[in-house]
Amino acid sequence: MLGMADVDVLVICGAAGVGKTSTAHEVSALLGRSGIAHATVDADELDRMHPWPVPGLPAFEPARTNLAALWSTYLGLGHTRLVLCGVFADLRQELAWIADAVPRAAFTVVRLTASPQVLAQRVRRREIGSGTEDQLERSTAQSEAIAAADPGGTLVVDTTGLTVEQVADRVVGLWPAARTAGRSRRRPPVTPGP
Repeated sequence: MLGMADVDVLVICGAAGVGKTSTAHEVSALLGRSGIAHATVDADELDRMHPWPVPGLPAFEPARTNLAALWSTYLGLGHTRLVLCGVFADLRQELAWIADAVPRAAFTVVRLTASPQVLAQRVRRREIGSGTEDQLERSTAQSEAIAAADPGGTLVVDTTGLTVEQVADRVVGLWPAARTAGRSRRRPPVTPGP
């Protein structure tokens, strides 16, 4: 059906250290235990290279190209659900390249947050070596910038005081594709804003 979504994408985003990757892995485990077919991609791995950004290309282009290639493979294998995690600080811009890489998709965006104290604990536990304090500064700045720039309709899950299992359960509960798995339906695609 032209103009209708054939693919459901769950975007799990938030500042570095908030728990996106752990949550995405747990969401994948929950979906798997429920027999819900899906693919999971960590966007951080789509452009892990040096130099970055690539001279002469938009900063997002390597990630867009790699996601398009991965999604083409997953789609060819019959998948219609994608769990995608990444910082995605500017959702308006980021959803545009994601939509280009994963065409005819409906998006559910869940932003993970945590209190400044919890974010600092997680970053310090995760990071090792001389980059810890720099990463903490970046994560704090990301968290503040993201909160100010998120478009309306962005779903938010505060992870403060929750286990990764509890966070994943809440995230899955917000994704219509997980709730309607097995039922035949089509939804209009979400068009990213300007």
